Amino acid sequence: MRGLGLKQIGLLIAALAAQPAAAAATLDMVYGAVASDPYMSGEGDQMPPHPGAVVEMAQAAAKGCRIALKLSRLPGKRLLTEMQHDQHDAAFMFSHNKEREAYFDYPMQGEEPDPRYRLTTLAYSLYALKNAPPAWNGKNLPALGAIGVNAGWSIADDLRAKGAQVEAAKDTEMNFRKLLARHIAAYATQNHIGDRYLEDHPQAGIVRLQPPLSRKDYYLVLGKRWHRDNPALARCLWQQIGKLRETLLPALLRRPWYQQP
Repeated sequence: MRGLGLKQIGLLIAALAAQPAAAAATLDMVYGAVASDPYMSGEGDQMPPHPGAVVEMAQAAAKGCRIALKLSRLPGKRLLTEMQHDQHDAAFMFSHNKEREAYFDYPMQGEEPDPRYRLTTLAYSLYALKNAPPAWNGKNLPALGAIGVNAGWSIADDLRAKGAQVEAAKDTEMNFRKLLARHIAAYATQNHIGDRYLEDHPQAGIVRLQPPLSRKDYYLVLGKRWHRDNPALARCLWQQIGKLRETLLPALLRRPWYQQP
């Protein structure tokens, strides 16, 4: 800095100090527009004050990795389609199947997702009319008749692979309406969703059948382009999720607004 006076040096230092810090990485993350309490709360494109335990996990993971997070909600089929076209950086909650690996990335360990980095594990069951339940024994799906599922959910492919007749509908409410109208023999959904409906509609005459259909791990998935451009941040996010599932998630689920009624 030869030739600069004290005044000029002071101005230079001030100018350098005024330069903005390097911008944080941004993450465009999407999740479903249908409530899945206590993990995702509220309906439509709005986020309620308590948005859901997994939503709060995702926010905490991004904060822990110093990522600027943009969260939005989409209907299930549109969310899946836009993630397949790499239009968003991340999404949740996704179970794993090989077809989806072609479109977005899971935290892998060899040929399979690493369960250490799952968001949570959920069970699926069949729900049926109490006074006319199909004779479900855990194996006889083809004999049950039409089974309702939410459009875009991976359970549909699982059921078809076992020979079941599957009918997709827009959401949980529509599937339960079809069940009550006897348009389907049973509805396959996640236990926490089906059980919440039964608690909210005790006079509906619907029961959960035993045994459960399956148990699935659910993940935060990343768009291939964002993962390729930000490998260290991707590792950080998934590692944060693994830690938060063991620490933050149990605490969140104990909060009164996330507890089942």
